[in-house]
Amino acid sequence: MNYLVDIFMLIIICPILLIIYFVEYPKKWRERKYIYGVTNREEFKEEKNAARIEEIVASCRKSAGIFLILSFIMVILFCFIPDYIIKMIVFSVFIFFDFIFMFIPHTKGNRELKIIKRELGIASTKCVVLTDLKSAGAIHALKKSSLIVPDIIALVFFLAALLADLGIVKISGLLEGQNAYNGHIMAGMAGVFLLVNLMIIPIALMMDNIRNEVISEDSDVNTNYNRAKKKNMANFSIMFSWINTAFIIVMMCLICVWNNEEILFAIYVVYMFSLMVGSILLMNRQQAIEKIYKKETTIENDEDENWILGQFYYNPKDHRLNINKRVGFGSTINLAHPVGKAVGVVLILVILGVFVELVYVGIIYRTPLSVRVEDGKLICHQMKDDYTIDIEKIDELVLKKDPENLVLQKQYGLNANMIYNGKFVVNGEKNCLVFMNLESDSYIDIRTKGKTYYISGSTEKETKAVYDRICEEWEK
Repeated sequence: MNYLVDIFMLIIICPILLIIYFVEYPKKWRERKYIYGVTNREEFKEEKNAARIEEIVASCRKSAGIFLILSFIMVILFCFIPDYIIKMIVFSVFIFFDFIFMFIPHTKGNRELKIIKRELGIASTKCVVLTDLKSAGAIHALKKSSLIVPDIIALVFFLAALLADLGIVKISGLLEGQNAYNGHIMAGMAGVFLLVNLMIIPIALMMDNIRNEVISEDSDVNTNYNRAKKKNMANFSIMFSWINTAFIIVMMCLICVWNNEEILFAIYVVYMFSLMVGSILLMNRQQAIEKIYKKETTIENDEDENWILGQFYYNPKDHRLNINKRVGFGSTINLAHPVGKAVGVVLILVILGVFVELVYVGIIYRTPLSVRVEDGKLICHQMKDDYTIDIEKIDELVLKKDPENLVLQKQYGLNANMIYNGKFVVNGEKNCLVFMNLESDSYIDIRTKGKTYYISGSTEKETKAVYDRICEEWEK
């Protein structure tokens, strides 16, 4: 599994970093509507100012390029980390901070361009929002049915997977070697991607209802400009929904007839690659729209002072929640809006929660399993007492060898570094409670009324000692 993670990180992270670099640090700055989140004004293109802008752009682009190369080197080095859990934690932390580092030159460029504006005596219109009353709220490009159709198809396949998981219908196990665990995989993955499809709907609606931008004194120009931008976003949302639906169908077909981990992983990589290609096409189309309407722009709504570092919008006099982004594509939130403030707080708490969870996962995977007999009970402990079994209620008790021969498929819980703790499908039997360290060459198979346990200590000696104690208590 380790090599699959390495491939995934190389294929996914590296292209995303390249996209950030080429989109946010363009060499041809004269063609862009914004430079590092600052409105690209005609004064910047005057000969005496253009040289300074060129110097700032080159400096920021160079710094970003250095971060990019260092990022590639770090990703490659992380692939050599042997411990799977440590690797995943390192990658997770790296991704978060690396994206921040990639925007440091962007922040520097934003600050320096604002200094040049002040030196030139260019005043930004802080807390001012322009509205074209003729076309206000009248432009929409999203056909709701185009989003609903792929969602209906995804729902049908999810229900089929769910019914298979519940045992009502049989769609998995069409070839020899398949087992009931496939139903869990199909239902879980289909449910996740259906949920993503459903989340796209409100996001697409918000983008379609975002307030129109005013670039001209001609209302027809404003109408056509905003319709083109909204149509571009609507097409991306529809494409995203269809990609999710196609992934559900392909994934279920593969699991039904050829449940191969490498094949499923390859399909997932294709899925992520398709989304990146779609994003690139969206950004290229957006830049083309800006270029087409640049010559028709007669009103420059300079709101640079409302953008913190060119990335975070804060305008208490603007009642909009969603605002067109200046960095990248799509929309962002107005942090001065009551809902925007709440979202900002929740986002900070989520980020903190993720880091706390990463620390917790790192600790628990490094905490050894402990098995003991105490007061007539078998106690399995890791961080806490996970299982407490009354010895007198044990119906069957067998000490077995070679736990590596067990086929363990996780339903939920932990499985890494030879440690398995949670509910698993074991050799096709569902809902087995597993508390094992596979470094022990033996394990205890315990059956109670309605429950099956697979338990071992950290070593074969510890496992054998616990088994003997259970037998002593059991025979009393």
